[in-house]
Amino acid sequence: MSKYIRYKSLNKISNKYYMKNIVIFMVNDFDIKCGGIVVQYYLSKQISELNYNIQMISPTNVKNSIFNNFLLDTTIDIENTIVIYGETIQGNPLNAKYVVRWILAPLGLVSQKNIYQTWGSEDLVYYFNSESKFNTNPEKIGNVYKLLTTIYLNPLATNINPTLREGYCHTFRKSYYHKSFTYFHPSDSFELTSELTQEELISHFNKYKYFITYDPLTFLSVIAALCGCISIVYKVDGISKEEWLSNTGISEYIKEKKINTLYGIAYGLEDIPFAESTLHLAKEQWDDIIDFIINKNIKPFIEDMENYENLINTVKNNYFE
Repeated sequence: MSKYIRYKSLNKISNKYYMKNIVIFMVNDFDIKCGGIVVQYYLSKQISELNYNIQMISPTNVKNSIFNNFLLDTTIDIENTIVIYGETIQGNPLNAKYVVRWILAPLGLVSQKNIYQTWGSEDLVYYFNSESKFNTNPEKIGNVYKLLTTIYLNPLATNINPTLREGYCHTFRKSYYHKSFTYFHPSDSFELTSELTQEELISHFNKYKYFITYDPLTFLSVIAALCGCISIVYKVDGISKEEWLSNTGISEYIKEKKINTLYGIAYGLEDIPFAESTLHLAKEQWDDIIDFIINKNIKPFIEDMENYENLINTVKNNYFE
């Protein structure tokens, strides 16, 4: 692979110059039902649209609706390639010289808790969500603790049924976030199982008035609201609304905008009147969130990659100190 010339300026940088290629390494093929996989493809799309050379490696390069620029030969140009690995990847499968570890879920949740011990100490670390250590070490945010968040909104997730609705649907998904919980969906509520496609889910969200989720972090709560279905998130014991929001991938947006709500979404039963009264504002808010993420996360990440050797958000500084 040859170096790729960037022609489109970002923020304060206006001169043409060379930049390393970027490769995202996947151990699983594309699956629209897996949020962790989808955001990696969507990050590739966003970086590509900023005129950078980015490719993906996956087992069989399944064609999809988001991004299809695959690297067919896993032999990379070591000196001119940055490889991004998700947090579940042990070691360095491509023997890359420049490595980014993207922490999509806190270590120990999906990956092994001590998996970082298999990584290079100088690999860079970026987090999809803020973690508890961000609160205990705020002075490290922006230098040692860095966020790389991207959110994919299915373009089909729109309200095509603005007429009077009724009934409930619900899902359990990763309900293990709760130590215990009591069902609060009606007996005739329709369960949205993991077997349903996104198109089927969107169809149901355009039919029912309420969506109840026992998984506090599923993005389905957002998709439902965009489809005109009032989302109700089952509260996690001991987790406030502010703490819940900080783990949804929009922590930076919340802080800068000084808000503590997502329109159309209730965190607990007591929040339902608010969710219902703001449902019509959900699309506008999420358009604003996406613009914010591009400017506050994606573009700064690209600038970081142009300055890779001088960064201090390393595995050593994140996990060994």
